[in-house]
Amino acid sequence: MCSDRMYPKRFTSDPALIERARVVTLRSPNLNILRDDNRAEMPGIAHFLEDGFKARDKQGKLLLPDLSALLNTSVGIYSDYGGEDTSSRCFTYSFLICAYGSLGPFKEKMAALRKSSGIGQKEIAFKDFRHGPSRRMLPAYLRLTDQYISGLLFTLVVDKRIPSLFGPGDSETFSKMAAALEQIGYGALTEKVAEKLFRVVHCIAFLIALLVHPGQKIFWMMDHDAIGETPERHSKLLEILLKVLPLYTTKSFGFLGGARPFTPRVFDKLDLLSVSDIAAGALAQCINGIDTVGQENAQIKQGADHVLRWMCHNSVTLKKFAMTVKRLPDGTPSVGPIDFEARVPVSDELFIPTELIR
Repeated sequence: MCSDRMYPKRFTSDPALIERARVVTLRSPNLNILRDDNRAEMPGIAHFLEDGFKARDKQGKLLLPDLSALLNTSVGIYSDYGGEDTSSRCFTYSFLICAYGSLGPFKEKMAALRKSSGIGQKEIAFKDFRHGPSRRMLPAYLRLTDQYISGLLFTLVVDKRIPSLFGPGDSETFSKMAAALEQIGYGALTEKVAEKLFRVVHCIAFLIALLVHPGQKIFWMMDHDAIGETPERHSKLLEILLKVLPLYTTKSFGFLGGARPFTPRVFDKLDLLSVSDIAAGALAQCINGIDTVGQENAQIKQGADHVLRWMCHNSVTLKKFAMTVKRLPDGTPSVGPIDFEARVPVSDELFIPTELIR
């Protein structure tokens, strides 16, 4: 997926398509998220996120959604994570942030796809790509996300050799985390889970500051996870987000709520959560393979190839961006976008010149 193996792209000059893309794209976004009054006190993760988005913008490749387009008033955030197996060399944190009010057509099309593909009540998940019907319907599912979801799929990849994004990773770093959790009544966590909790919360706060407009309502759904494994802890997790959010923005929002997967399962929500699940899983497996045996020898399981191909490009409505925080040989962190490109074209594939819609 290196840029030197790229195929020639075919571009469109269709004015209707370009205008549609412009309507749902945030023009000249303000990437200066960290404020002058608290920039020096913000943790490393905040600086890494801002630097990563600015680096992508400097490349001329950053496209972000306008979540207020078409009179949208509600924003959905769906998060999932990968790389937690002991063999992986990185953690991945994926977030789909989208215009919730425009999801009607996606839900309708997905209901029809579930019926026609025969997957019925099965959740779409990276770990289940060996399930034949799920794997066969994956390309159609990815096309629907590109066609009917207006938003950003953002993935942060963090080198496991970096113990913390909030300090040097020593006892003092984790003591401060423990004190913050105790203050809000969350309870004790292992250092690993506490680090994950604050990484996730700070990523979401950054994305809200960057993309959500004043007065909009915000709904955050996450899968069953150690950072919010009980209803009580999930409620406390939302309280932590409400305390962290003012560090990133002074904007006021209409409402901020959240949920874990409902019982009985509600697939129009789970099908959105699956976007983050498969992105986090596929990217973790891909990067781990490259780091272990090199790009030419890296192996990914069936289905992951479709996901990685899909992550290579923005669609008119669904933008995608991944960045990494890596540990250099001298121990310092390196931050930057992940640049990967598809090697094989799709027959009906057309691109809009980025400069026409930024």
